[in-house]
This record gives sequence, structure tokens and C-alpha cells, in this order.
Amino acid sequence: MRRGLFVLIMGLAMLPPAVPAAADDGPDSGVLAARADRLAALWRRDPIQITDAAPRAVPADAAARIRRAVARLREPVYVAVEPRLPPDVMPEDVLPLVHDRLGRPGVYVLLPASGSLGAARQYGTLPRPVPDRTLTTAALSLASDAGPVALVERFVDVALAADSGTRLRVTESPAPKSRVRKDLDAYEAGERRAARAERRSLVRGTAIGAVAMLALIAAGTVLARVRRGRPRRPATTLTKAPAKGGTKHGKSGRR
Repeated sequence: MRRGLFVLIMGLAMLPPAVPAAADDGPDSGVLAARADRLAALWRRDPIQITDAAPRAVPADAAARIRRAVARLREPVYVAVEPRLPPDVMPEDVLPLVHDRLGRPGVYVLLPASGSLGAARQYGTLPRPVPDRTLTTAALSLASDAGPVALVERFVDVALAADSGTRLRVTESPAPKSRVRKDLDAYEAGERRAARAERRSLVRGTAIGAVAMLALIAAGTVLARVRRGRPRRPATTLTKAPAKGGTKHGKSGRR
């Protein structure tokens, strides 16, 4: 009894202390706040911010093209093309915090330099409403590797559409194919051409073999008929000459 009580007390003493489970609050609020502070400070200096960390993904004239595109909206537009955000930080989570810090009405657009879909929100009462799905609608009409500049240009096109019917006509054309899709289509087309050529060669070879076989059969049939039509030669009989010793034996017999 004492031994069992001792074992129980020792086992309880060796258990690790209870640690309260950390609450899953989603993305780190510190990371979001730091991103929002940085972006608000940048937009105070210039409403068009293009990262220089991805020169291959963003063309050199990206800022100029984006300025020309957003000027067509005739209202304040803030665009930031940023490096890739952390996996747990979404662009739509950053924009409200940026608006709280910046405190200016307008259309806020945050895009990754990789060209993937970011976020766009309109804050304040402005003459032209921009629905939240405008950026998604624009992205669906572009190739996946179109890039952030082309996405902003298409975003403005969709936002300028007067009604939903016009927006639908803007995006009803099929999306251009990406480079990867074009390469895959070219490869598949080459495979189809090679398969068709192989089938044609197989059909030709089969046809030639069949013709050759029919020619051999026809030649054999004709040869057999010719042989059957020829008159047969009469058989010749050979007579044996009498043996030389026949008379001698005959004479001796008469003796």
C-alpha cells in the first residue's frame, strides 16, 4: 500500500506544469501593425509605391503606367506593389489598418510583386463607387502571369464600366494564355502532330503490305491456272534389251 502511494506521488511530481494554450488570433497583430505603419508612411509621400525587390517581375516603367491608369478614375487611388507578404498576412487584413493610420478617402490597392491576387478597397464617399470584387473580376480576365501593372490597368477598365452589364462585357472575352500554358499547348500540338504522322505511316505500311500480299496471291492464282491449262506430255515406255547370254544358254539347252 505504501509502495503504491509512493509511486503515485512521484508520478504526479514528474508531470510537466500546465501551460495555458495560446489563443489562435490569426495573423500576428504586430506584423500587421508594422506593415500598416510602413505602407501608410510611404503613401503619405507618394500614392504610387513600387517595390524594387523584384526587378524581374515588375517592369521599369511600372510606376508611370500605373499613374496613367489610375488617373482615369479621377479620384484618389493608392497603389502599392509590395514583396510577398508572410503566409499568415493577407492584403485585405492590412488595408483597413492602413486606412486607420492614413485617414484619407480613396481606393486602396495592395498587390504582391509576384502578380498574384492582392486586395482593393474603397474608403470614404466618392463620386464613383468601386465594388470590392472589381479586382477579382479584373484578375479573371487576365493570364495568371500578366503581372501587377496589367492587373491595375484592367482594374481601372472594370471600375470605369458604367453598370454590371458593361463589366460583364469587359471580362467576357477569354483570358489570355500564360507563358506556361502556351508552352504546354505547343508541346501538346507537337505530340498530336507526331501521333498523326505515326498513324499515317502505319496506315501506309499496312496498305502497302496488303497490296503486296494480294499481288502475291493473284500471281500464284494465275500461275496455277496456267499450269492447269497446259496439255500433258504422253508417258514414254522403255523396253529392255535382251541379255547377251540368252542365246548361249539356249544353244546349250538344245544340246
